[in-house]
Amino acid sequence: MTSAPIGQLPDRAAIVNITNSLPCTVTTDGPHFFSNKSFVRLTDLNGAMPVPRGEDPLNNYKFRIIVTGDDTFYLQDPITFIPVDSTTFPPYVTGGSCNLVQPNFVFYPSPDQAFPN
Repeated sequence: MTSAPIGQLPDRAAIVNITNSLPCTVTTDGPHFFSNKSFVRLTDLNGAMPVPRGEDPLNNYKFRIIVTGDDTFYLQDPITFIPVDSTTFPPYVTGGSCNLVQPNFVFYPSPDQAFPN
């Protein structure tokens, strides 16, 4: 028996590269399926990880993205929409995740809860 999901379903992609450029471009390990001008949060990039991953200034921040390919997008400031300049950031090493920030939430209740009307 397969159990139904509970809570919000995550939409994320694994990061395989982040450029030190203007604009800062992120490459994922496959198609990310993010929509153009959506918002994402980059995680697991800080130097406190067991293996340093680089690009610390991007860790755990929200950005608007401009999709440039099935597995690439560049980052913009979430308020001003100015492209992020990562030319002075520590170089990317490995790992990290890109998590879609959901504008609308679909809640999947546990089997013990009733669906809202």
